Amino acid sequence: MKSITKLTMAAALVSAGAGASFAQPIGSSCGCPDVGTRTPVNMSTLADGSGNLTAATTTLTCNNLYILDEKIYVGAGKDLYIEPGTVIKAPNIGGGNAAALIVSREGQIWANGSESCPIIFTSTADNLDGTYAVTNRGKWGGVIVLGRAYNNVRNSDAGSVAVTGTDGVGIIEGLTPGDSRHFYGMPIGSEINDDNSGILRYVSIRHGGERLGPNNEINGLTLGSVGNGTTIDFVEVTSNLDDAFEFFGGTVNAKHLVGMHCDDDYIDWDQGYSGKIQFVYGLQGPDNTGGTNNQGDNGLELDSDDAATNNGNRSTGIIYNATFIGRPQPTTDEGIEAKERTQGTIVNCIFANFRSGLNLASNVTPFWQGGQFTVKNCTFQGCTENLRINGVNTTSGADFTKFTSTDGNTIIASGLIDASFAISPLTSNTVTDKVNPVPAAGTATSTLAPPVDGFFSGAKYRGAFEPGATPWIAHWTLASQIGSDLSAIAGCPGDLNRDGQVNTTDFGLFANAFGTPCH
Repeated sequence: MKSITKLTMAAALVSAGAGASFAQPIGSSCGCPDVGTRTPVNMSTLADGSGNLTAATTTLTCNNLYILDEKIYVGAGKDLYIEPGTVIKAPNIGGGNAAALIVSREGQIWANGSESCPIIFTSTADNLDGTYAVTNRGKWGGVIVLGRAYNNVRNSDAGSVAVTGTDGVGIIEGLTPGDSRHFYGMPIGSEINDDNSGILRYVSIRHGGERLGPNNEINGLTLGSVGNGTTIDFVEVTSNLDDAFEFFGGTVNAKHLVGMHCDDDYIDWDQGYSGKIQFVYGLQGPDNTGGTNNQGDNGLELDSDDAATNNGNRSTGIIYNATFIGRPQPTTDEGIEAKERTQGTIVNCIFANFRSGLNLASNVTPFWQGGQFTVKNCTFQGCTENLRINGVNTTSGADFTKFTSTDGNTIIASGLIDASFAISPLTSNTVTDKVNPVPAAGTATSTLAPPVDGFFSGAKYRGAFEPGATPWIAHWTLASQIGSDLSAIAGCPGDLNRDGQVNTTDFGLFANAFGTPCH
């Protein structure tokens, strides 16, 4: 029944054309004018000649259209407020001079959007009508927040990370050495783990990751030693040339993260990151040809310290409730790429369409076997090699028993979520095969609930979305605007199979269930 529905939906989308799902008024519900009528303001006019915001408090209002025409810095002691519904666009400068917004140590950003009025960072080439293709990546830099919490950067790491000469203080990836505005962390013993860099809530960061040099791009949202006094909630990164979200050390917690159509990992932690993350949705693809439209790498890439051997604390991050959908096979992408002596906890997640579900490097395998790195109650759907240890596909023995029976992970070919996805042509946003990452009601159950600690929500199910419920990505993300997700467009009670329309299929579902108890 489901496959027939998807074919019907695909045909309808092709005939309807690209504009069918693209209506998304930006900020209208909070009194903001149409984006096309807003007054352009170059952000360089709010800064000195070196990109530093000059006022102690700068407020970006949604009646203006802000042009991020250079690197702009929120310096120590400065505050940047961004009103709900505000749009910031950046040009593709090139030459290693990517425009970016950098919140330096002791600076604060207060970007507190809402579901109906998100704050959007995007390219100047994006008309914000949903037609700027998701394959447009690397068109500007990104958003970088730097704090004073712990990391394991040491001077002995030279050659693998950028060091400053002070243990515990690094130079953030993607920015030039020699500028203290690019420093993150603090000297050992003076870290501030509850450091507060502000709020990012209902923020969408699109089409960034401009290349600065070989293997040197800016992540969509870079968090360097950011403390757990900072709020990161409902943040989307789409079409970034590097990672969607990267955590370089720090203790910051994050909830409701969306990473889509990026060309690298979706969550990447490193350098002793020890925060908590819950509710993450990542969608790769669809192209897997290796050309310019190729997308994606790993769902999670978890490191303690790239190629370094110092004795600083390991990464010990905790993730509950994530859903990652990979590209069509064959690929070498991993659902979880665990390497560089990482530790940590991954629970109640769904990984679909990856080469490996869990890929353990030799320096992490002892931590996994000993319980310092755990992956429990996750579902691996359509993965070619579900458990890969030290480069070897593992399908039997004590390690496989631990992975499945002991740790409660499930291996299935298909069926828990709809993980097939297509756009045609690839350089458009015409989605011809929508995913549905929301499991059916009553499925994706888990015996493990997140801890009750003031941050985690008690979601006793697998994946980013409550089974059978409307997902939290609806209304504010680019995913919902272009209609890449069946569940996000199914908003009416009669749409029982959540395919975006009420029809005889829904009636059949109702008729078959008539008279049965709701529990």
